[in-house]
Amino acid sequence: MNGKLKISVGAIVLLAASTLSAAAIEKVTFGTNWLAQAEHGGYYQAAADGTYAACGLDVTIMQGGPQVSGRPLLLAGKIDFYMGGNMLQAFDAVQQDIPLRVVAASFQKEPQVIMSHPGQGLDKWEDLKNADQYIIGDEGAQSFFQWMVTEFGFDPAKRVPYTFNPAPFIANPKSIQQGYVTSEPFAVAKEGGFQPNLFLLADYGFDTYATTIETMQATIDKRPEVVQCFVDGSAKGWYNYLYGDNAAANAAIKKDNPD
Repeated sequence: MNGKLKISVGAIVLLAASTLSAAAIEKVTFGTNWLAQAEHGGYYQAAADGTYAACGLDVTIMQGGPQVSGRPLLLAGKIDFYMGGNMLQAFDAVQQDIPLRVVAASFQKEPQVIMSHPGQGLDKWEDLKNADQYIIGDEGAQSFFQWMVTEFGFDPAKRVPYTFNPAPFIANPKSIQQGYVTSEPFAVAKEGGFQPNLFLLADYGFDTYATTIETMQATIDKRPEVVQCFVDGSAKGWYNYLYGDNAAANAAIKKDNPD
């Protein structure tokens, strides 16, 4: 075999290998349940540092928000994975024979809190049901609020929608509001000028995993390697985000959500 032929054959082999490698990269979309923030850091980290790509995935993160309903997009096959809040809606899906499955959870303890104004007679958990108004979002109303009603006697008639704006809570000292322990309390302190009382639901018996990864049974059946890659990559992403260089992930978060 002459030199030119050897080079040609080698080039063909390299081209074929690169084509197979490119074909191995599978595009998937992961929908979060809120605007990009540090609580999504592990996923952004895995996308930014190549962790997902290393096992064959090209992951697009579709941020959620007040006008975005991600779970119906998952059910309709428009996205591949969705960030769930806790396990209750997943249990409800099973009860309704909806083939939605939880394949992982980022938090072993639910970080959801209820906030109240200090010095307003709402300083203990057992006092909270006496608030004039419960500011709870629609998703919360379908999950943890049902537990609050059933287990502790909260009045569903007092619930008003949470629009992810702390102003109504700040303005009404006799109200209570839902929040994420790493988010809303800081917003209230900054905008309202006071530190709210915090009641971590997990401390009062709301025992569920949180920030779950949901997908459809069909995805598990037909693309198990994709599911495994996304779950493993997300776990590694969280480790690297917390203990490694997270600059690129934070830059991606700020790009998606400059606020």
